[in-house]
Amino acid sequence: MMKTELIEQYDMLPQGCTVLCAVSGGADSMCLLHWLNELRAAGHFTVYAAHFEHGLRGEESLRDAAFTLETCAKLGIHCVLGHGNVHTFAEENRMGIEEAARVLRYRFLEETADNLECDRIATAHTANDNAETILMNLCRGAGTRGLSGIPPVRGRLIRPLLQTERTEIEEYLRQRGIAHMEDSSNATDTCTRNRFRHMIIPILEEENPSVFQAFNRTAKLLREDDECLCRLAEAFLKENYDGESIPGRKLTQMEPAIASRVLRILCGTGLSRERIQALMRFAEGTETGVLEIPGRKIVRRRGRLYF
Repeated sequence: MMKTELIEQYDMLPQGCTVLCAVSGGADSMCLLHWLNELRAAGHFTVYAAHFEHGLRGEESLRDAAFTLETCAKLGIHCVLGHGNVHTFAEENRMGIEEAARVLRYRFLEETADNLECDRIATAHTANDNAETILMNLCRGAGTRGLSGIPPVRGRLIRPLLQTERTEIEEYLRQRGIAHMEDSSNATDTCTRNRFRHMIIPILEEENPSVFQAFNRTAKLLREDDECLCRLAEAFLKENYDGESIPGRKLTQMEPAIASRVLRILCGTGLSRERIQALMRFAEGTETGVLEIPGRKIVRRRGRLYF
């Protein structure tokens, strides 16, 4: 039996909703597709599917697309197929291949969901994916948000399998005789995630066989802490932000964990630690001045910071 606690806890699939299932053709997404298909009658919701062909793996990529379309047709689920050229997009936008693929894929999912008037977009991220993401973010020196891992819900994005381990997914597919495609690139160690998956995770599993659920617990605790700090930052803005500016001195007198979140709300979540420190130093000044960061200009005038 698949776990439904996460669906119930976050009201991921309310009655009457329309959900777009992201399907790659791999084991995780085939599990999600068939599970949603099982649940839809009792849950009274509608399921659509979407497959994005990245143009990265030649004939194998086209094979996965054809397999996904065929599977959806057998289930009676309408599937939208999208294509992209990740290499070109990565070069034009100075991105890595993994990041470019993710941007194009989510852009396609959002556009497809808009066109089909979907209330939810379901992706097949698992407990294994969450652990890998947390470890990668830890190596980059992330704070509580990065170490909170993959959120179960973000806007209309939902991750019903986030507490499900890959071994459970494989068992679900085996019991039901559900076919899936294997991505040959998953067997290589060319990308960061694969190196963590093949080299680091097995060592952690030796130390703790329940390591994936341990990561889930830690992520949940850190997510709760982060949400609390964000609420305090929003309370500061409600009291001090006039739609254009905030008092610089009040900002510098706050706890750094809250002040940094105030700045990220105003400037964007991608604000680096170094830029936050520069902004805090700038806020301490009293004379008129200007500080520029990518995409944003902050003006200091009469003790206030204008964004």
